[in-house]
Amino acid sequence: MPGPDLPARRVALVCLTPRPDAQELGSLRLPSFGIRRIQAALLSDPDLADAQVALIDRREDDVAGYVEEILAFAPDLVGFSVYVWSAPTLIAVARGLRARRPALAIVFGGPSARSAFFDLDPYRPAHAYLDALCEGDGEEIIRDIAKLPAFFRAAWESVRGLTLPTEAGWVRTPPRPQIAALDRIASPYAHGLMPRGGVAYLETFRGCPLSCRFCEWGSKENTKAAFSADYIAAELDAFRRHEAPAVFLLDAGLNLNLGAFRNLRLANQRSGFLKEALFWAEIYPSIVRDEHLAFIEEIGTAYLGVGMQSMDPAVLRLHDRPSDSPRFEAAVRALARVTNIELQIIAVLPGDTPEGFRRTLDYALSLPASVRVYHCLVLPDALLTRSRPEWSIDFDPVTLTMRSCSGWSEEAVAQVRAELRGRALAAGGKAGEFWWSFPRREERPSLHRSWRQAAAR
Repeated sequence: MPGPDLPARRVALVCLTPRPDAQELGSLRLPSFGIRRIQAALLSDPDLADAQVALIDRREDDVAGYVEEILAFAPDLVGFSVYVWSAPTLIAVARGLRARRPALAIVFGGPSARSAFFDLDPYRPAHAYLDALCEGDGEEIIRDIAKLPAFFRAAWESVRGLTLPTEAGWVRTPPRPQIAALDRIASPYAHGLMPRGGVAYLETFRGCPLSCRFCEWGSKENTKAAFSADYIAAELDAFRRHEAPAVFLLDAGLNLNLGAFRNLRLANQRSGFLKEALFWAEIYPSIVRDEHLAFIEEIGTAYLGVGMQSMDPAVLRLHDRPSDSPRFEAAVRALARVTNIELQIIAVLPGDTPEGFRRTLDYALSLPASVRVYHCLVLPDALLTRSRPEWSIDFDPVTLTMRSCSGWSEEAVAQVRAELRGRALAAGGKAGEFWWSFPRREERPSLHRSWRQAAAR
């Protein structure tokens, strides 16, 4: 709690919003959301009523420009929201700030703010340019940090839920309980912080009940906590005021928390906004219920991503991914009858092979859905810390792209990437740097049979 003699805090919140790869979204704008969650948390705290908070997002790899803009604001605390795409730039910014203002307090949060990530060669030693990492939900932690009487070592150690760098390694402060009452998290939309006309972001719960090794969600504690129908309805109404053309559901899956899903459905029955906008979400195929299909029909236009990853049960088991092939295909066909779906698969998964991947791709292309292939990334909270030693993974420490691993040589990876680009463009799809998309086409039963025959061997 700030004392009476403590000057009002000046907090700079920094992010780098990327431009969509291959410009596939056209004129739709995707503003950064997580950093505005943090901004709303600070602005909604009555104990920080005198705080000055600036959001700095230059939207390009302009290290010198970031440093000058931040220093011009004269903050005493800088919080970075870091993702794979923004890490090289923002870490360089932090280094520049430390060189210019050695006493400036610097904290990193976001999906890539993990000690294992900052231990990678391009980013070490972390203690030279940052004071703390927030490796979990940051809305309450940032408030505690902003209320510290001063930014010295003992003060950082008094904040629960931080990871602190030292010359000898990392030190973790006592763990912080998860935010159980999610409704107390301040909304950037309610505070008017999100830009008008941009894609809106919605959360109905946090965490994930699955633990897939290739996915960052897999390390998050499972919780049954959900945002209430009242909170979600207020968000939907705020999206309408912000003239959002689309809503992107940030949850691990539309149907992975039944209570949260039912709150969403009730909220939309009150608000009706999802009938007015595009709705994008992920859905876990093997547990699709009639009520999920009914909801999709209620809201009309929608896009659902269906995580398939691989159709080889042995590969999925290696990654602790539940598989249920008969229910998967039935769910895909049921979903395809009511909305647009995209099957998502991963190339260069450890334990898979180029031949196995091609069988998965051919099978996916035989189903009534568009298909997107992602190049496997060695993500924090996923393969970076939860890989198996026998997989012998080798990856680019900047892009985190898998270069080789068990079942995949560097030559095979390059060959499959080139093949995917050619096939995607020939099919009328798109090719990004780390993904390839294929439009929906008519089923081809022969490919369906070839997968079943291959899987039976």
